[in-house]
Amino acid sequence: MFQKPKGFNNVGIIQCFLALFFVLWFFILPAKGIYFAWPVKPELTALFLGSGFILRSYFGYHLWREKDWYKIRWITHGDYVFLSVLFVTTWWHIAEMNWHLTTDGDAVRIFCLIMAHVWVVAYTFEPITVFMLDPRGDDKAAASAPVPAEVSQGPLLTVTKNTLVGVFFLGTVIAALLFFDPAFANTRWPWELNAFDSRIMAAFPAGVAAWSISLSFLKDWAEVKIGFKGITLFLSALFLMSIVTLLFTPWWDMTRHNVPTFPIGTGIFALLLIYSYWKQEAARPKKA
Repeated sequence: MFQKPKGFNNVGIIQCFLALFFVLWFFILPAKGIYFAWPVKPELTALFLGSGFILRSYFGYHLWREKDWYKIRWITHGDYVFLSVLFVTTWWHIAEMNWHLTTDGDAVRIFCLIMAHVWVVAYTFEPITVFMLDPRGDDKAAASAPVPAEVSQGPLLTVTKNTLVGVFFLGTVIAALLFFDPAFANTRWPWELNAFDSRIMAAFPAGVAAWSISLSFLKDWAEVKIGFKGITLFLSALFLMSIVTLLFTPWWDMTRHNVPTFPIGTGIFALLLIYSYWKQEAARPKKA
């Protein structure tokens, strides 16, 4: 079996723990998102980003720890999409980052400067690093070889493929809405958006769309399983975040469009993914 290029270990460990730091920040202190690399606000935007970085931390862990390439080879196309959106958005809005915060003391100002530099460095160099590490040339055929029979977990079921295609279409539409016209997105989104946050948020549905369609083209559950679980984790986190904050916080403006649509939509897709996962596990061939 083709082994994962070793350079992905370094990318994975940095991605795992940097994203985990973002998750903890946005979930524990969503109101302090204004001191991030740029002012993340309101709290619901911070929680959306926190849900997205759960996915990135999970993928980073497997990019770091997995040895066999077939388990994670689907990741590269989605990474190109996700990281490209972050790269373009970061440099598009770079003047809006927390370079010149002056109202909260020197310690806060220095911390914000550090975060801004960490973000710019991470999401400038990660896209080109991933591209450089992707197997090519003589390794390409071996990297794309079918899953060996001894580790196969059965073919991808129709319900799984259809669910992934559905997530692809949903992610594409949401990403386009958030990225290309944030002003219009703000009139349809269930909480207030600004252009910078809207385009950063777009990276997550865009990446999920690309990962989903990449997974749908694969043949064996063994090579799809990790990515499928990550996408399920993301949509489940968005659903739970929306339910908890609707019940226990005043952060939602019920006069805005699509407030009920958000938890209903994320909940339906999370349930479809969970159901598909259950069907796949039930259909796994029994080992002798």
